[in-house]
Amino acid sequence: MTSPSGGESTRRRPVAVPVAALVVATGLGVTAAFGGLAEAPKEPPKQLGPGATVDQGEFTTTFVESRTAFQPDEYGGEGKRFLEVVMKVTNKGEKTTTVGSPWSGTQRGLLFGAGLLKVTPELKTPYGPLTTVAAEGVPSQQLHPGVPSTVVIKYQLTDGQRAPQQVKLDVGTFEFNEGFSHELGWVLVSEDPKGPPTVAAQVTLPVQRKEGV
Repeated sequence: MTSPSGGESTRRRPVAVPVAALVVATGLGVTAAFGGLAEAPKEPPKQLGPGATVDQGEFTTTFVESRTAFQPDEYGGEGKRFLEVVMKVTNKGEKTTTVGSPWSGTQRGLLFGAGLLKVTPELKTPYGPLTTVAAEGVPSQQLHPGVPSTVVIKYQLTDGQRAPQQVKLDVGTFEFNEGFSHELGWVLVSEDPKGPPTVAAQVTLPVQRKEGV
């Protein structure tokens, strides 16, 4: 077709747009209108009870029970009352480590204990929780590779303080981290490097009460 001046027509044919592209563009427009791309929902912690086993990466931990206990005073005093959490722990690493201590409020835990992020209700003790390994009746602090060990966390109950009906433990996991220039070892898993450790499971244990405690 020629123009009235005798040259070729400069009219351009419309360019076809693929349907898929229109769908994507429309979807982005709608998403932008409602505040941008939505984040995938975080997986909630597993809800577990007595006898549950949690793979903590560096450790395999079975939560056996929670109970009250009494320690007589060898000098004839009133003695001490405790709430205890009993676990079976196997060190899956290649090196012996120690039990360390669980988190206490905002105070960060250490070693194996660092994987126990929180206890609810909060149990305030005079000197913080005590963590030991029961080895043939002799308390120890060591967790040897591949050896199942009974670990007991003891929270001293102050005068007039009663043990709760149950306790809920927030449990974290560990991953092996290798640095660019050196080995960092086992560290707590956290979805946000600048945030708190991720709660992988919550274990609720009824408290078995010893008579008089």
